[in-house]
Amino acid sequence: MDTAPILTTTTLRTCEDPHRLLILVPGLGTDVASTWAHVSPKLAPGVLAVGLDLPGHGLSAPWTDAPKAPTMRLLAEAVVDSLERLREQRPSLRGIPARLAGTSLSGGLALELAAFHSDALEATAVIGGLPRFGTAELWQQRAQQVLDDGTAALVEPTLGRWFSPGFRTAAPEAVEAVMASLRAADNASYAVLCSVLSRFDLRTQLSEIRTPVHLVAGELDEVAAPALLREVAETVPDAEFTMVEGVAHQIAVERPRQIAALLSA
Repeated sequence: MDTAPILTTTTLRTCEDPHRLLILVPGLGTDVASTWAHVSPKLAPGVLAVGLDLPGHGLSAPWTDAPKAPTMRLLAEAVVDSLERLREQRPSLRGIPARLAGTSLSGGLALELAAFHSDALEATAVIGGLPRFGTAELWQQRAQQVLDDGTAALVEPTLGRWFSPGFRTAAPEAVEAVMASLRAADNASYAVLCSVLSRFDLRTQLSEIRTPVHLVAGELDEVAAPALLREVAETVPDAEFTMVEGVAHQIAVERPRQIAALLSA
């Protein structure tokens, strides 16, 4: 039986009497610190925020025992396991409802959780995420590129897709923090996650989702185009859709205040 990876938990925001537990997960090639550090301080009072790094990213250990055909299902199980461990370590959180927000790959993960783990989460937010990303061939090629040349080779071609020109000029330190997390990602784990994306396809299950889902699109996002997210929102029952103007793929980094307000509602 395939074993889910262990994800490292980072407490981003504490409060004395929380009424909501918010799990924040970054995307492929990024970490909790660079993606969510500016969002968590802006959350409403009473929201306790915890970050989960993907395998081999940020503080999480590499996925060294990944199966030959890793799936989004295993990542979803890893999130549920992390939530259970957190509540075991902090019994005061056991009765508090949990929500999850994921960006990019983890937006797809949020959909997976909404579809198959509705008992674990009260709601999910899909930020620049999709039920299917590109083609299997694209991700197989990306995995091989990273195994051959490392994630550092992705930095230059990725900049323009991840950030709007105005944000790259206005906030170079925030941009560099994200790109540094890409360079630091474990190459083998990145390739495993590419393998996950190569077989991930939740499109036929969208109409069966009953967990509340909020889809958030970046107006300039070329990775997860707004039209595709709107289509998902029209397929998932009672889903909400928000367009964030003037931003590219890293929506939470470019508009932390707006995303914090959305996640606090």
